[in-house]
Amino acid sequence: MALFNTHKKRSSRLHRTFEGILTLACIIALFFIIRALVPHTPILPSTLVQNDLAIAPRRTLLNKIADLQSTIDSLTATQTQIGLLTDENDLLKKELGRTPAPKGTLATVITLPNRSIYGTFIIDAGSAEGITEGETVYAFDNVAIGTVASVSTHRSTVLLFSAGGRESAGVTQGTNIAVTLIGRGSGEYEVRMPRDISFAVGDAIAYETTDTAIVAVVEKIVADPRDPFQTLLAKAPANLNTLKWVIVK
Repeated sequence: MALFNTHKKRSSRLHRTFEGILTLACIIALFFIIRALVPHTPILPSTLVQNDLAIAPRRTLLNKIADLQSTIDSLTATQTQIGLLTDENDLLKKELGRTPAPKGTLATVITLPNRSIYGTFIIDAGSAEGITEGETVYAFDNVAIGTVASVSTHRSTVLLFSAGGRESAGVTQGTNIAVTLIGRGSGEYEVRMPRDISFAVGDAIAYETTDTAIVAVVEKIVADPRDPFQTLLAKAPANLNTLKWVIVK
């Protein structure tokens, strides 16, 4: 009986050993099968989407860079043309006896227009610096914003063209149509013109002087079929409430 039990235990150990070897063989076979299949496993759609998402911003950025470079080239060409036209204009004035206007007096803005309800602001230059009443005041040297209303020794008060109700003469650039700008405050203007005269948003209105200066740019056109007139809403191409300095000439 003892011999039978010993034989039974030995058979059980051999059976477990065989099962272990068989399991190990299955694992090894499965490993090689997976290794063989992996190179042929197709890329999951999610991986393709991730790759597309990675490429898309790069392509968009390159397109934007190309567009910006094109804009820079266009602006450079325009600036060159403006320089040539300015030189030609100054030469023409000189030949006709109209010498180019003086460069003017640089002045610092002491009080901004948004601090005054009367459409005025104060600069730190006066009679001692050669400022006189009636002179034109410019922002960035080419945007006419007002005239000198009063002068003291080292101070001057500037009245904006856009002061409420003030009327100023202007001319549309390109078409040379004379217009009257009516101030609405804060650098904004209103122009009433017959409806049959064509205007477009973006049209510039220049100051009537021998110097080339912009007063406003048309931002909106209001027209009513029942009204023979149209209203142009224009605005100065400079933020008058952030002015730090101006030129008076």
